[in-house]
Amino acid sequence: MKEYIQIGNLNPKLLNKLNIHIITNEVVFTLERIEHVKEKRYQFYKEVKEILPTAIYNPDYIYQDWNNRDDTLVFIKNIDKNEKINIVIKIAVKYDKKHPKNSIMTIIKIGEKTFRKIYKNKNQYLLFKKLDKNE
Repeated sequence: MKEYIQIGNLNPKLLNKLNIHIITNEVVFTLERIEHVKEKRYQFYKEVKEILPTAIYNPDYIYQDWNNRDDTLVFIKNIDKNEKINIVIKIAVKYDKKHPKNSIMTIIKIGEKTFRKIYKNKNQYLLFKKLDKNE
């Protein structure tokens, strides 16, 4: 029995531009992590589970994890004018045999005020910002 579900793929062209070399494009969500999210944010999970593939492949912002994890990225995608989805993904790297796939660690809804704080205070971790809707 699988311990994860496949969610989508990372955009290899985007990550190559950022000089991030990945061993697979595939992004999974482990059953344990899904339960964690459902336990804490069930309604939000129901609202966003269908847009996760798009949010991962075509994010509006990508940050290096500011909690000092070199192999973790934070993807942020606008849901609407006032809300965004923050997706933390552990990136699969060559030396980590235990985690051969990119894996969602958590998803969080953030409002505009929280996003503005991140944008202002975590600017040194910003790797990518979408310039417009056609990028």
